[in-house]
Amino acid sequence: MTSTTINKTATDQTISSATEDTVKHTTCYECDANCAFTVTINSEGLATKVDGLPNCPRGQLQLERQYHPDRLLYPLKRVGPRGSGEFERISWDDALDTIVEQLNLTKEKYGAPAVGFFAGYTKEARPQLQRLAHAFGSPNYLTESGCCFSSTMVAEKLTYGFKLKTTSTVESPKTRCVLVWSTNASGSIPPFENHHLNKKKRNRQMIVVDPRRTETAENADIHLQIRPGTDGALALGFHHLIFENGWQDQAFLEEWGSGVEQFKAYVKDFPPALVAEICGIDEADLRAAVELFATALPSQIAMSPTSTVQHSNGFQNHRAMILLSAVLGMVDREGGNRFFNDKVLPKPIEKFDICLNELPPRIGDEVFPIWTKYWPAAQSMLMPDCILEGRPQAMHALLAMGINTAMWANSKRMERALGELDFFATSDFFHNPATLQADIVLPAATSLERSALIAYPGCAYQGEVKYRRQALTPRGEAKPDAQMFLELGVKMGMADEFWHGDLDASWAEMAKGLPDEVREEAYDNPEGVTVYSQVIDDLVDEGYLDADRQWRLTGFKTVTGKIEFDSQELREQGYDGLPIYKEPLESPVSSPELFKSYPLVLTSGGRQKYFTHSQQHNIANLLDYDPKPRIQIHPVDAVARGIEQGHAVKVSSPRGEVMFYAEVTERMKQGVVHCFHGWNEANVNELTDDASLDPISGFPAFKSLLCEVQRLS
Repeated sequence: MTSTTINKTATDQTISSATEDTVKHTTCYECDANCAFTVTINSEGLATKVDGLPNCPRGQLQLERQYHPDRLLYPLKRVGPRGSGEFERISWDDALDTIVEQLNLTKEKYGAPAVGFFAGYTKEARPQLQRLAHAFGSPNYLTESGCCFSSTMVAEKLTYGFKLKTTSTVESPKTRCVLVWSTNASGSIPPFENHHLNKKKRNRQMIVVDPRRTETAENADIHLQIRPGTDGALALGFHHLIFENGWQDQAFLEEWGSGVEQFKAYVKDFPPALVAEICGIDEADLRAAVELFATALPSQIAMSPTSTVQHSNGFQNHRAMILLSAVLGMVDREGGNRFFNDKVLPKPIEKFDICLNELPPRIGDEVFPIWTKYWPAAQSMLMPDCILEGRPQAMHALLAMGINTAMWANSKRMERALGELDFFATSDFFHNPATLQADIVLPAATSLERSALIAYPGCAYQGEVKYRRQALTPRGEAKPDAQMFLELGVKMGMADEFWHGDLDASWAEMAKGLPDEVREEAYDNPEGVTVYSQVIDDLVDEGYLDADRQWRLTGFKTVTGKIEFDSQELREQGYDGLPIYKEPLESPVSSPELFKSYPLVLTSGGRQKYFTHSQQHNIANLLDYDPKPRIQIHPVDAVARGIEQGHAVKVSSPRGEVMFYAEVTERMKQGVVHCFHGWNEANVNELTDDASLDPISGFPAFKSLLCEVQRLS
């Protein structure tokens, strides 16, 4: 009888629980695509299921991260040596009071610019952190964009006056040839394998440029498997053949090109035989690829935010590539490369105008003035120099969110730098090599536990605005990062400027920048609201019913009003105005003596749909897909070193050595190896070079260096 009662009670609870389940609409932040989905929450307030994220293992398994036993749930104070992992729990008041006290002490002793404010992931709290930095008096707000995306954006804005990359992977039914330049949608762009770039299309041919034979490359009509870092030479070789064969859009160039004749003269130095030799490809494949791209029109370049620019000459390499659209007249033309246009935007709350007009120069203004002109932050790749050597500015204290030393080239040096700060506080979900150096560690709320106003960029003319409401009560004492920064502002005596610590009020302030009807629908409709750029109406009003080639209305938003083949801005700052090709600073060609000791070209950072950089590497069900840090190596290179599939290997460079596991595969170009990134225990960026930054952007050469690989017993 007792057993029956227990079973009946259990059944009643199940029914009751099922009837009390709540389904909430929200958005995912396992990457920053902000895909909509629903979460089921039981009567105890625990999330039990997510729906609506097909073919995205990160999104589907995010509850494992939400309820992970190692998650940081309470404020911590370091009580042992830096790096020891010895912390004790403290109250929020103690944590915030300590931060305010220490930042103010640094300000009194060295000045406000000696305090850095760094934003990694999540990006949603950037406005509140940047506001805090500039209200405090520091110009030195820094972000992970110091090595991601921003260089492509700056190169495009300087050359065209518009962004191109953001729209370059959007499908157009009119495209007859797509040139996929080192991006692999199956690992990086939802819906991954179902993305249009991973499918053969009738009436569309595809060329892929990539040192690896990726899933995308396997679908290509022509695969140009170049040596990493030679993208600029390849692009200039394309230009050479286009001009030589008269395939350029001469009328367009004469009307809209600035410096075309100088550029045309320069590309004569890149005949196909030489380019094939530099890049390590067949000349016949090069010629066939150029003819296909230049004659199967409209043609489009599909780009990565990082693959062309994370080299010692990456900025100019990217410019050489994007100018291919201009030479063929495929600029903002349907089926070609469309401009990205801003839609309705939230009101800015960052106080960046104060930074520009009232505060001292940012870190990077001194050495990367083009990059800082276009990007509203200091250059974070210089942080180790600032901390350890006081150049170009000294940094003595740091407040950060979502920071990991794995983001910096020569990561051990950055780890050492964090350890030498006078004071360092950070927020995160889990410990990592950076948090272990901190004096104070704050527990961050997940996207399910925090609200946010989201303006998703979308495509050329269409975007989305959403207001994500908090779905779950934060675990433990976790708080949204933005909430922490507002509370710090209040404790610094600026309550009115920081909405008295009310996070939703800060989002509401930003929402004031939206039209009333957009704001209301964004708040009321969990699916969000679609918004459009004004330029569509402007084109139609002027009789351009095809709604493309907006340069017919506005020209190009550059210093000359034209496309900058020979950039006046670059010349004025002492750089080459033309997209000059330079060998990677570490390569078989430029450093032959080093090549004797490190005879393999190292590239890194190929994306996987299981992980976002260093995130999710502690999720057991995701590790089932890819359990170990891998290095991909060609069979010929493996045999020469006695390496077989699965062997533990030591990968070494002039910066250090790291252990990986060998994936012996013909996907790799012979003489080139590729390491997957984001593993704290096997961090490829301990091998990369922080001394040879791109001279225009300050980006490290994550993707073209030298190394050696040895089998471990």
